[in-house]
Amino acid sequence: MEAPRTRRRGDGSPSARSLLLTLLGEYVRYPGHERVWASAAVAALGSCGVREPATRRALARLAEEGWLRTESVGRRAQVVLEPRLVALLTAWTRRLERAVEETPWRGTWQQLLLRGPAQSHSLLAEQLAFEGFGPLGQGVWIAADTGGVPALKALLREQGLAPHVTWLTSRTEDASADAELVSRAWDLAAVRAAHEDFLRRFAEAEVAAEVAAVASGDEEAFVLRTRLVHAWRGTFARDPRLPAALLPEGWPGDAATRRFVTTWRALRDPADRHWAALTGTPDR
Repeated sequence: MEAPRTRRRGDGSPSARSLLLTLLGEYVRYPGHERVWASAAVAALGSCGVREPATRRALARLAEEGWLRTESVGRRAQVVLEPRLVALLTAWTRRLERAVEETPWRGTWQQLLLRGPAQSHSLLAEQLAFEGFGPLGQGVWIAADTGGVPALKALLREQGLAPHVTWLTSRTEDASADAELVSRAWDLAAVRAAHEDFLRRFAEAEVAAEVAAVASGDEEAFVLRTRLVHAWRGTFARDPRLPAALLPEGWPGDAATRRFVTTWRALRDPADRHWAALTGTPDR
């Protein structure tokens, strides 16, 4: 599933466009909605330090590209997510939910064989990596996590590539052969670095202090939760969700996952209150 292209700003912080997508995913699509007041989106990103012109430019570009549209309601404007953005943000949410669960392992690999046009399809390769598949070369991809298979099959049907793909399951002879597959299909050093970077950015003592400080400040909780989810989305997108049996000892992904879940739960209610105040909707 194609995603809108984003980039980081020169200082390394997320662009308005990238942060807007996180906002729409976390506060609009995750609760099951498909529209929001444009003024709420502007104010929400304003809380996160994004200036109004930048937010409005990001909204306009996403509309030009067909990801969303605006509708007038009296004197106000609503942002309406187009079906392709609804599908994308829903996929992100499902991937995030899988990212905080342990991947079961019974020794069986999901294996995908790509032929002809499927083998050179860049969008498919991007989505395979996002759903936890790693390449072995010659159009062969493997995954330990079965959770992304339904989304990939839907994408293949949508792109007309299903006839060029064969799905298999396979088992190796022993654990050493599994370890060799892992080393061929994924750069675990890069995945480790992503988790360690997340842990540094949300150091336990600092996060605990921030959570305590924002306990009575809904806007501050909203900003921290948005920062947290945005950083975690970038982290889990790199992680193939390998089961513990296939990972090296001391894997930082476990600690990063716990840090994300604990902090998100602590911030959920006050952040939701701030969002409800911006959108004019009753608090849940």
